[in-house]
Amino acid sequence: MTDYHLNRAHQLYKLNRYEQCYQEAQKALQYDIENERVYFLMLLSLINLKKYDEAETLGQTALSYSPDSDELLFTMGVLYNNKDDYPKARKHLEAAIQINPENSQYFFHLAKSHLGFNQIKIAKRLLDRSLYLNPNNESALQLLSLIEQETASSENALRTADKALQLSPEDAYAHFVKASLHWKNKDFPNAEAHLKTAVELDPQNEEILALWFESRTRNLSPWNTFINFLMGKNRDLLRPTLILGFVTFLPSVLISNEQPPSLIIWIIIGLLMIPILVFWWVRPFLKFRFLNKKINQVYFEMANPSLPFEMLASLNILSSVIYWISGNGLFFGIAFLSTLLGGGIAQWENIESIYPVYNKPLRIGLVMITAVVGLASLLYLLNKMSL
Repeated sequence: MTDYHLNRAHQLYKLNRYEQCYQEAQKALQYDIENERVYFLMLLSLINLKKYDEAETLGQTALSYSPDSDELLFTMGVLYNNKDDYPKARKHLEAAIQINPENSQYFFHLAKSHLGFNQIKIAKRLLDRSLYLNPNNESALQLLSLIEQETASSENALRTADKALQLSPEDAYAHFVKASLHWKNKDFPNAEAHLKTAVELDPQNEEILALWFESRTRNLSPWNTFINFLMGKNRDLLRPTLILGFVTFLPSVLISNEQPPSLIIWIIIGLLMIPILVFWWVRPFLKFRFLNKKINQVYFEMANPSLPFEMLASLNILSSVIYWISGNGLFFGIAFLSTLLGGGIAQWENIESIYPVYNKPLRIGLVMITAVVGLASLLYLLNKMSL
């Protein structure tokens, strides 16, 4: 009976029916409680279902029966990578490699662990080893292409991305990698085309869907030239954040020094604010409209993967305008700190993404706004008390 349920579970897993796979493997476990292959399928199913805590508990039980199973150690490494617990992931993956140093996938996932520490050179060596063991390892080729986009020539990255795409023309992530290369070279129409294909292949992937909406707003005539000029080669929103900070900060400094700008200066500032408002307010709304949905948290976050930046930018604009009208120093502090924090987090990069995508952007954005307003209020009160 164990083999019967195990074979059915394996077939269900290949069909991506993870819940049914887990249930079928559970039945096999009733006949053989120490079967490591059963645990292996159950763990993979839970990981794909994103039930990480349950998978961790089950994995510890499985390893208590089979501590020298490279497959179980590998699966736990994958689990901890998904939980962003990279030290534990490295520990388990390195243990799996010691037992079985000929498995290409083990080196690929260990490379991902090192990328979690931003150890790009080590990750590249591990990917080279993975591809030495299996030159057609699609996952390793895709990740290597992303790394080469940052560390090597565009030609190398293109060759690697093309090979991955040839091996897996129906793989959404392969198109995602190719799109990232076009994005980096500012070829946004081709980036959009590959992202559109990726969405068609994997319509449930919210990250790819969000990036597709982002790419579409870069090709909106007649704004595409302006948007791409404003963004430049920065995929991390650093340039538009600094431009916004400069435009709002300069008049704020003049006001704080009791030198109000003249009418001509205000007109120039108003004209400069128009493209800023288009970028930070109109464009996010257009991305949301592409979803053609009513406003709710899920769709709003999906359409705006850079929501924390957009919320900080909006806070900067609003607080600057209030400061220009009222002269209240609290709003000057809020505008300054929002630009400072926005510029700082704009340096954030993820080698596996071509645009900053947050898992819970609304919550992160609200935390950032609360921190900015709270710190500005504290500094404002301390300044008032010292006078």
